[in-house]
Amino acid sequence: MIKKRLGREESQQVTRDKLFDTATELMIRKGFHAASVNVIAEEAGFSKGAFFSNFSSKSDLLLQLTQRFKRVEIDRLSTTLASGYSSEQLSHGLNAYIDTLKNNTRCAILDAELQLIALRDEEFSPHYYDLHEENSEALGKLITIIFNHAGKKPPLANAALAKTFTALAEGLILQGHKDPAVEIKLVLNSLIQTAEPL
Repeated sequence: MIKKRLGREESQQVTRDKLFDTATELMIRKGFHAASVNVIAEEAGFSKGAFFSNFSSKSDLLLQLTQRFKRVEIDRLSTTLASGYSSEQLSHGLNAYIDTLKNNTRCAILDAELQLIALRDEEFSPHYYDLHEENSEALGKLITIIFNHAGKKPPLANAALAKTFTALAEGLILQGHKDPAVEIKLVLNSLIQTAEPL
């Protein structure tokens, strides 16, 4: 079988993807500050020059990695919200999503790392928080639909509701809970039961 030769743009995208994946792995294993440009490039199988032909700095890689990481979630939530599913189907979907959180340990670690960097780095923080806000707004809309389906008003605005949900999920995962779904559903159901009627 003859291998198709990649074009320049395709080849650059393959390199970028490998650098993203390697940087993500290193951040999860060692933390962002322990992952130098040299180490990222070396573990990805590239030269330092290849790194700098794709990213202007480690901060640039971090920003693009964050956009990529958050954008996947935003797009997924936006697709779900635009799908025309009934509120009952969305409610089942959210419960199914909560059940899969036990598989999201890597995402929770990466997001915790990004949050710590955002707290310490004034240049990075507005980029992270803008994406986090957009992500939270989309997730909050979904959770609000679940409340409305139960005939209740959500106790918080969309983004604040989602941030509370995310903090609970990520906090439980980072505390070593193997499956945080039970606690999350318990809290969510309690909030729905005690919420004001529509």
